[in-house]
Amino acid sequence: MDRRRILERIDIFKGLSPEELDPIAELCEPRKCKASEVIFAEKSKGKEVYIVTKGRVRIELGIKGKTDCATIHRVGEGEIFGELAIVGEGRRSGTAKCETDCEVIAINRDALRDLFERQTRIGYVVMMNLASLVATRLRKTNLQLVACFLWE
Repeated sequence: MDRRRILERIDIFKGLSPEELDPIAELCEPRKCKASEVIFAEKSKGKEVYIVTKGRVRIELGIKGKTDCATIHRVGEGEIFGELAIVGEGRRSGTAKCETDCEVIAINRDALRDLFERQTRIGYVVMMNLASLVATRLRKTNLQLVACFLWE
């Protein structure tokens, strides 16, 4: 698996040169997961960000007072999830569960932050791209919330 080629397709790494992607590629840890396997659980500590290289992952939220979960997002090949772990050390806001057998890349938050401190341009580009991704997802969530309230 050519990790740099995978990173080139990920939104938060757009604008980085191949030479700037190389140290990030060195931090990538490939993992294989089975269908229904939980990659991380809601309210667990977030220490890694993930990229799907094969398969599909479902992001779920527990529903208070119920045993089932609500699917809030689906992540496919070439998409990133768990990205908030990069900026904060808070708890996970949802559970990431494999819908199919999957292959993912895990990147350790602390190692990535260390890289950002050593190579500030990489850190700046990634954090600006991450802010844009989070803003887009927040807008989408806001629209979903408005739609829910309109239908009540």
